Amino acid sequence: MKKISALFVLVLFVLSTAGLALDLSSLKVNGDFRARYTMNQNATNDTFTVARARIKISGNVTDDLFVVVQPDFAGLSLATPAVTLADAYGQLNMGAIKVRAGQFLVPFAYDSGAYKTIIYPSHYNVIVADRDFGMALLGKVSEASFMASLTNGNRSGQDSNKSKDIAARVILPTPVAEVGVSGYYGTGSTATTLQSYGAYLKSAIAQNDVIAEYVGGDSWGGTPGISTKISNAYLQISKKIGDLEPLVQYEIYDVDTSVANNAVNTLTVGLNKYLDEKSRLMINYNMIGEETVSVDNNTLVLQARVVI
Repeated sequence: MKKISALFVLVLFVLSTAGLALDLSSLKVNGDFRARYTMNQNATNDTFTVARARIKISGNVTDDLFVVVQPDFAGLSLATPAVTLADAYGQLNMGAIKVRAGQFLVPFAYDSGAYKTIIYPSHYNVIVADRDFGMALLGKVSEASFMASLTNGNRSGQDSNKSKDIAARVILPTPVAEVGVSGYYGTGSTATTLQSYGAYLKSAIAQNDVIAEYVGGDSWGGTPGISTKISNAYLQISKKIGDLEPLVQYEIYDVDTSVANNAVNTLTVGLNKYLDEKSRLMINYNMIGEETVSVDNNTLVLQARVVI
């Protein structure tokens, strides 16, 4: 662990001086802005929100060292204004293997950057933290790509225990479908051992984009010493027709598998209208059904998204 810590400190030192040696010709500035309006069937207030306002700055320090910093300003629209840090990492190219250090997306489940619905699947940032602070290895073996990480398990630079969490994802393209499998083991933000797993298939069937995913395991947060088993499965079908993309998704989410008849089933019907390559208008109607007592809590969500 001392060797890992020493390497980590060295990487941080290099990153802290990156501005002195950044190759300006490689500098890229990207952004992702999402303005959203949500209408609720229940008594919850209908509201406008800024769901995302990120600026991503990336570039090469050397031919082999790449750095990324991505703050999110969406929190400035909240009652208690705040700026959060989505990504902040350095990545060292060592040939077939890349080493990443800092805060980054944990390699678990389907790539969240490719979701087509406005609201992400229910497991996102619940079974496993979406981002965490640590180190990762990335690479390819034949046609398969992989990423494995060692992180704090607490979704930030503030650790809560001595042990570290391990996550890994392998993606294999096949003639029929892209297959992804992932796993997670650690203690998360509590003293409870956490084990989670996931698998997905992504394919084009009859000119329709089809994604099926299952994720299950322990909640990474919650009460110390208490493990809650969660399961989430969904099937999404979409089709690009000119600048329109209708989609339908059916999701089954069980927040505690030890309790009978408490799953929530959500049918989402949506439409994406692409204005150009960088902007789109999105509308999702979410029909939410509880297994036990039915509640009038459907939602209609509209979103304008611009990516630069």
